[in-house]
Order: sequence, then C-alpha cells, then structure tokens
Amino acid sequence: MFLLQKAGYHVESQDLQDETFWVLNVLAPDEKTGVGPLRLSITLPSSYPLLPPRVSTKDVDLAHHQHPFAKDLCLLERSTENWIPEWHLAGLLDNQLKRAVAAGRAVQGQGRDEFQQGEPYSAYYAYADSAGFLIDSERANIPIGASGDLEASFTQTVGRAQRLLIILDRLIKGGEVAYEAPVGLHAAFSPHTPVKLTGRWSALEKPPATSDAREIWELARNADFQGTRPNHFRQSNGTSHAIEVRAVAFPEEHGWKVTGTGWILVVKEPGGVHKPKRASKKATVGNRSPDTYKLVRAYRAGPSDLMYRAPETHGLENKSVAVLGCGAIGSVLVEQLCRAGVGEFHLLDEDTLEPGNLARHAGALDTMCIDKSAALAHRISQINPYADAKPMKFHIGQAALVEGESETEILTRLFSSVDLVIDATVEVGVQQYTSLIARDVGTTWISLEGSPGVGGGSVVSIRADSDACFACFQWHQYEGSIPEATAVESALVQPIGCAAPTFTGTGFDLAVIALQAARVAVGSLLSSNPAGYPQDGYDAHILSLRERDGRPIPPTWRGFAVTRHPKCSAHEVT
Repeated sequence: MFLLQKAGYHVESQDLQDETFWVLNVLAPDEKTGVGPLRLSITLPSSYPLLPPRVSTKDVDLAHHQHPFAKDLCLLERSTENWIPEWHLAGLLDNQLKRAVAAGRAVQGQGRDEFQQGEPYSAYYAYADSAGFLIDSERANIPIGASGDLEASFTQTVGRAQRLLIILDRLIKGGEVAYEAPVGLHAAFSPHTPVKLTGRWSALEKPPATSDAREIWELARNADFQGTRPNHFRQSNGTSHAIEVRAVAFPEEHGWKVTGTGWILVVKEPGGVHKPKRASKKATVGNRSPDTYKLVRAYRAGPSDLMYRAPETHGLENKSVAVLGCGAIGSVLVEQLCRAGVGEFHLLDEDTLEPGNLARHAGALDTMCIDKSAALAHRISQINPYADAKPMKFHIGQAALVEGESETEILTRLFSSVDLVIDATVEVGVQQYTSLIARDVGTTWISLEGSPGVGGGSVVSIRADSDACFACFQWHQYEGSIPEATAVESALVQPIGCAAPTFTGTGFDLAVIALQAARVAVGSLLSSNPAGYPQDGYDAHILSLRERDGRPIPPTWRGFAVTRHPKCSAHEVT
C-alpha cells in the first residue's frame, strides 16, 4: 500500500477476505482521473501480481469500457499479455485510469488508444448456468419496436450433464415469419427428442439496464402488451414442469463500429400451490410459491457463425469430398474437414466400429457396433449440422455387382461428382486403383498413411491438372529421389475377436498425419480463392516422427514435387 500512497492515492480501507484476496477502497484524486475524485474498489486476487487486479467504481457511468452492472473498469485489453506485473497496482492506475475514463466517455472510435473491439451489451448479463438458446446471426436482425409470437424447441437433461437447450425456431410478426432457424440446427438436440414451446418476443429500443431477470421480463411485457401461456412438459426424471418464455432483442455492438441485434431469453417458472399437510380452520387454501425467473444466454449457431473464427476456410461449405477409409486416420481427417466447414461428405468403408478402435478413431462409444462410415456421419452431424454426410458400406475389390453397377462404375460416377477424392485405406493396391479412376475423371486425389510402427507417414496429392500420377510417386520413392517415411520395426497385433492382425501405433501420432492431410485438402479445395487457405506448393509430404532406432523426435515434414517419371507406364493404362 506504500506504493499507492506514494503515488498520490489515498487508501481508505483494506480487507483480507476468505484469507485469499485483498479488497481495497481507494480514493483517486482529480489529477489521476480527469473527472474529479473517484472512489475505487480494487480486488487483488491471490494470483496478483502475476495477474492483474480488478478495479471498479460507482462514481461514474461510462458508455464504454465499464461493466454496466458490476461497474468494473476496462483498464486493459482482455488478454493478460497486456498486464505488466512490474507496474503493480499504482503503475496500472497511473498509466491506464485516466485514459480509460476518457475513452469511456467518448463516442466509440473517438477515444484515444482504444482497442478496436465491440462491447456487446448481452455479454454482461448474469445468466443461468448450463443453459442457452441458439439463433442464426444472419437471420436474427429484427427492427426496433417490433413484437410477436415465437416458436421454439427445447430439451432439459438432468444428472451429470444437466443442460437447458432452446432453439429459436420462428419469430412471427403480423402473421408473417420474421425469422426461421436454419435447416439442420436441431441436430444439436441429439440424442434427445425436443419439446415444442410457444412464447412472445419484443425488440426494445435499447438494452435493458438491469441484470435482474424479473425486471427484464416486465420491461418486455410492457413493450409487448400481450401475455404468455405456460408450456407444460414432463422432465427426463419423470416430474412435470411448466415454463413461460420471452425473447428480448435490442441494438448492441457486434464489432468495432459495427451494430447489430443482441438477444437474451427470459424463462419464467410459475410458482405452484402447496397444500398444507393437515387441514385447519386457519389454512383453508394452499400457499403459493413465488414465480422464478432466469436469463438464458443467446449463442450464435448459424452456418456463418460456426465458420466465423476461420475466415480462410470460407467457401468450403460448397465443396464435396469423397473419403475412402473411415478408420483411425481417415476419421480424424474427416473430423477436421467437418470443423473447417466442408459441405458434403461421401464416406466409404466396409468395417464396423469396435470398442477397441476408439484408441485411435474419432468415434465414441455411442456409435460402436455400427458401420464406420455411419459412425463418422453421426460424428459430422454432432459437429456441423449443416454438412451433408452420406455413409456407404463399400468393399473395394469385390467381384459382385452393386445394384447393377460394377465397383469401377460406382467409383467413376462418385469421383466425377465431387471436388476431391481422399484415399485413407492405407492399401497400396487400392491407392493405385482409386488414383487411376480419379485421374481419368479429372478430380484431384489425395492419399495419407502412416509407416510401420508410425515412425512417420506420408500425404500425397495428385492434382487434376498434373501430368504425374501416384505410380510416378512410387517410382520416385523406389529410386530415392523422394524418401520413404521412417519405419519402426514393430509386430502386428491381433486383438481378441478380430479376424486379422492390425498395426501398432498411437492415435496422437496418426493425428499428425491426418492434420497435415487436412491442410493439403483444404488448400486444394480453395485453390481458386485468393483469400482461401493457401497451398504449400508440394505434392508429396513425408513425415519423420522417430529415428530408425525408434527414438521419438519432434514431427518433421519435408515437401517434394511429384513429376512424371520416365519409367512410369501407368499413363498408358486406360
């Protein structure tokens, strides 16, 4: 406290709370604030000075850079890298207090030294835990002063994974649909069956200046002038329940000098009548418990919302990929492509997902004992509900016709319809076969595999416009111009109940290969988009994870061009 006093601040009181953190009441004089004396409440966490203190004041109401309810001042940008521990508290106040107050009183964008970010008002409310309602940002901009009926769906689970999840299905204004949830969003409810809700919505002129759920309910009701009806349902634990809902919209900042529509949902649980256990002359009616209210936070879940954090992947939603092999390495690759936003998947595999596969597979116990392609399609629906995943149980190398078509005819038709073919079968004969079909139909082809013992791996891309082929790559490896991935001597293992031995290796080593394949695939899919994820310029990527004696090393990739090899006769094959 000596440093504060020496710097010109008056410490009025200090209190150690819960024997873990200090709370100081400090008076900052006018020369430190620029707006007159301010009484500051300062909390020093147990992690101080490695992490910054919390400073609040109720003596001023700032339009920006102050929590509207807790009154915390935004003296630093949110990242802790902006905190300098050597400052200590006195240095923080001297360097930032006057600047933050001046910026908070100015119009956004006119304050000096402002960090360029929006301050969405909806981020400051006190929300119920483990609860949320989902909306699409692009569709949810509503005119101020409007109101109407709403339709929603929800599930409420109890127990270890307790959660209240609501999807805003429709907003009705004057008998017309003003908002409708995007197709596919209801996959978020899986595996639960949602319950339908009705309620009301109102678009206010400004954000409610309170975090009290009941007060916000009353503000919305006064703006709407229409009541809501209870929605009765039975919870998963068998008990009956009723709720009423109101959605509240208001203008707020969505970015630096960008304004949009903010949303919160108020859930009202009507109180019940509790009958007395024994009848008495004084208690002829039951006692009614009060209504309860809670705020539910809006989470943005439209197609563009899911991809907002990775702008270089924009455009993948219009791309289609065929994946052959949905096992350990293929499943991890597909999951990453799904997260990146690829819009359509054709998934081919002949195997069933077994519990033991989960040591390396992207699936989970809830999809074991079904086809790997179907399990992976389910995984896609859990991550990106707007992607279309088409699983197919398919064995390459079969002699029989499938619905009157040979496997070559089926794959030719499929490869002609997609933007990229990925072979994750780790079968050299299959790789040769599928690469030739892809070349003949003019579709880029990528293979990925781990070497024995996963001492390394490879990702090979044969572009549609390349004069080389996969056989050329094999010739280059055979002659040494492109090295083979490091192989580690390891025995195959045959898990109990399996019909054939399998390779040994960890899922996290295979994931390194799958992630590189994802980079190559995304770069290929967006090659015509100047703002898309860039290509690295290589056709073959060779990974080393271990030395020849098995000692692990940091993952090391080397890139090579695959040119047409003079000894390759595959170009003559039709």
